[in-house]
Amino acid sequence: MAHAPVVVSVNHKGGTGKTTTSRVLAQALASLPKYNKGKPILSVDLDPQGNTSRRWKLMTPNDDGVSVPIPHPELDGQNSSICDLWLNLLDQSKPNLAPEPYETSNPMIHVVPANEELMYEMIGIEKAKRPLMGRAMREWLRSADIYEKYSYVIIDTPPSKAALNEAALAAATHTYIPFIPEPQSVEGVFSIFSYLYAQQQQRSSNDPLVLLGFLPNLVQRTRLHNLHLKQLRDHTNFSQHLMKVQLNRRIGYAETDDSLCQPDQVTDMVGTQIEFEANRFAKYIAERVRETMPGGL
Repeated sequence: MAHAPVVVSVNHKGGTGKTTTSRVLAQALASLPKYNKGKPILSVDLDPQGNTSRRWKLMTPNDDGVSVPIPHPELDGQNSSICDLWLNLLDQSKPNLAPEPYETSNPMIHVVPANEELMYEMIGIEKAKRPLMGRAMREWLRSADIYEKYSYVIIDTPPSKAALNEAALAAATHTYIPFIPEPQSVEGVFSIFSYLYAQQQQRSSNDPLVLLGFLPNLVQRTRLHNLHLKQLRDHTNFSQHLMKVQLNRRIGYAETDDSLCQPDQVTDMVGTQIEFEANRFAKYIAERVRETMPGGL
């Protein structure tokens, strides 16, 4: 059965740009009709910190100061989050539900927000139940309903090897690894590559987990960054996975992640290097997905 491509940004190290690159990818794809075919992008926030959800003003603190989604406009004051998929794993008296995505200020981007309170419970869930999380997420994101409504699903993940990452990769069709060309971050790329290879071996040939590549992020014109990028380019095994695109360190990425600043999206910055980088990155990902998606797009 045809299904939407599910692209997951993953790296066990924090601060490498999983959230930023996921946001940039979603915004750029949303602005490119050639690739979205007029259907919105679905962004799934799987990081308990909820930075993607906050960026779209979909989170609010509850009475205990814990961040939860705002009430959904179509759910009579109730909220929805990715954790709706796993309610029964936390409380057997509750049914699992399909999350209800929220519309945003960009009509071409819908978001399934995080829920800090429930997600930390999911992180600590017993190991035997973890496959059930991935199965539920996979069935939902590979459904005909998602395929009919959305062109791409983009998932932001937390910096860990915990249950949430496992669930995301169980649902994923494609993944990429953002990294900063510095010693600890590059070492992290080697570690996550081994982890993803193990995940790939568990999939059938009819349902591969495709590694789109290593994305250099926050790149600067320094000797250190040039040295580590050269190390990857010259590496016997890893050179083939280094993306031919990169995102440089620019204050504009931080500014467009702040809802108080204008413009509010990288693609609004027409004629700038940020717009060029964002579109080049999105086109690279979209073409690779098109080449490797079983059955095509």
